[in-house]
Amino acid sequence: MAKEILTVENIDKSYNGKVVLKNINFTVYENDFFFILGPSGCGKTTLLRIIAGFVEPDRGRVILNKKDITKIPPNKRNIGFVFQNYALWPHMKVIENIAYGLRVKNYTEEFIKKKVNEIIKITRLEGLENLYPSQISGGQQQRVALARALVVNPQILLLDEPLSNLDAKLRDELRREIKRIHKETGITMVYVTHDQKEAMTLGTTIGVMKDKEIVQIGSPYEIYTNPIDIFVASFIGEINTLKGEIVKKEQDIFKIETEEGIFFVKTKKQINSENVYISFRPESAINEEKVNVIKGRLHDYEFYGDIVKINIITQKGNLFKIGIYTKDFNKYKKGENIVFSVSEDRIMVFEQ
Repeated sequence: MAKEILTVENIDKSYNGKVVLKNINFTVYENDFFFILGPSGCGKTTLLRIIAGFVEPDRGRVILNKKDITKIPPNKRNIGFVFQNYALWPHMKVIENIAYGLRVKNYTEEFIKKKVNEIIKITRLEGLENLYPSQISGGQQQRVALARALVVNPQILLLDEPLSNLDAKLRDELRREIKRIHKETGITMVYVTHDQKEAMTLGTTIGVMKDKEIVQIGSPYEIYTNPIDIFVASFIGEINTLKGEIVKKEQDIFKIETEEGIFFVKTKKQINSENVYISFRPESAINEEKVNVIKGRLHDYEFYGDIVKINIITQKGNLFKIGIYTKDFNKYKKGENIVFSVSEDRIMVFEQ
């Protein structure tokens, strides 16, 4: 069984009577890449700062390697922290920024030189050692911030939206770099972001936050294919949604009436209300007239390279996004009538 590295127990936090975090509980295991994912203002950065020791919770505990560190100051926690704005010393060269944490801990120069050279290779900063932060790119600065956090050999590394200040191309490059570094070092990481793509491509575990609470924890696959509610379903990837009413239940098959007609949904989920949402991912629809048929006209499309997402408008005015491979796109023309269907087991159902 995997070793528990970090446990967050019953964390509450308020500022001036305004609740910021409410009853937060989760465990991070050794070598895990744990993502705290949620929209702006949900409390995720405050949670990360509580783990780091920069903020004290009103209630609850932070446990690192089975030791309660809730009251321990940040510099005594052996936790690495990578800030959103890099927070590099502008008057220090790259090599001095990286070595700073080791010098504060009074290691020998020989040890510092060895550790810094090791981490420079891991973060691929060779050749930049004697430059100042102002002389290197944003992506390189972020790698320096990573190197500085890793060089002190922390028990866990916290990252606060470290790629949000970079352009799209650099974000993709750094995403791959962080994934490689995690694999090579094996360090346990906790990463805060509002970017679902970062969480889905990098994370081994995702905790989804909504309104100061963690509402679901699971692997990227579990969160994507079996979201707990309509918020998680729509926040993690694109989703098509209709309101409906359950008119019949037979074992695990629900007959649901919507303004687009009757849909049959196969699910083992416990549903206690007749009023529901039915939802499906764009890639779940197929270009065949089977069960759960959707008819409309091709309104427009979005080109993503290997796939095209076509938008279909029905006679009722509902818009559905359907994913198809680019090689099949020439079959379709804008404005023409089009028919798709979704199998019973590819539709999700949620209580309204």
